[in-house]
Amino acid sequence: MLIKNKLIIGIFCLFAVNSLAQQTLKDAEKLLNNGEIVEAEKILLQYENNPKALEFLGDISSFNKEWDKAIDYYETLVDLDSENAMYNFKLGGAMGMKAYYGSKFQAAILLGDIKKYLKKAADLDPTHKETRRALVELYMQIPSIIGGSKTIAESYASDLDRINEVDALLADAYIYKIQEYRDLAKNKYEEAIRLAVNKPGLITRNYLKYELGEASAIYEIQLDAGENFLKQYIEDYGYKDLKSPAWAYYRLAQIERIKSNQKAALAHIEKSLSIDPGFEKALIEKQKIQRL
Repeated sequence: MLIKNKLIIGIFCLFAVNSLAQQTLKDAEKLLNNGEIVEAEKILLQYENNPKALEFLGDISSFNKEWDKAIDYYETLVDLDSENAMYNFKLGGAMGMKAYYGSKFQAAILLGDIKKYLKKAADLDPTHKETRRALVELYMQIPSIIGGSKTIAESYASDLDRINEVDALLADAYIYKIQEYRDLAKNKYEEAIRLAVNKPGLITRNYLKYELGEASAIYEIQLDAGENFLKQYIEDYGYKDLKSPAWAYYRLAQIERIKSNQKAALAHIEKSLSIDPGFEKALIEKQKIQRL
């Protein structure tokens, strides 16, 4: 009877510990979504054997631009489940960002693995939008002599036609932009903005709002819509987003300058610089605004 009672108590304690860990991971996710990244990371580091914790830790490392740490976390996840499309995408993406911010030598070394993991993610999940967008950019950015291909980029862009029309238009615009067909790129970006306004359900992740707002500022199109998207991006900004709010405020300042609203433009550029005082583009933009 004593042994039986001990067994019951042991099972209960194990269940309680597992429940506590699960609840703690949920708490960590809630902290992440609230922007309390440092506090969330402290909790997650206690559960590094849990795949969900590993994924969050990789995401935090990516957010902090600590690419080697992010790669380590995502590599562990791919080792645990090599057929998981999201794990492959995140690993390929982190490697891509390391290549982008690193030297040409590092980029050359990483290129094969970047392609490998992104292509596998695309094969594993025929509806994965972010992977296809990443592959479009990859194949357009790298020279043909080392594997770049407009044809392959266009193929992945065409996949997006059946998945998400806004992503498809942004992919097409990017292809034209890299080829320096400014007018064609402008037309595609304008289509994307109009479509996103009319069908907001197609905006399936916050970063799309930044992309649309950025296009509005750069190409001087659909300025009111672009402004709204950027403000929404700032409001919903989180650990999954690629650009700091400093960039969004910078683009808002550009839009207000285009509209000749000096006071509003200066207010936005000051917010950008309060987040990143050394932001060179914002400092140059401030000079342009002051000359209005």
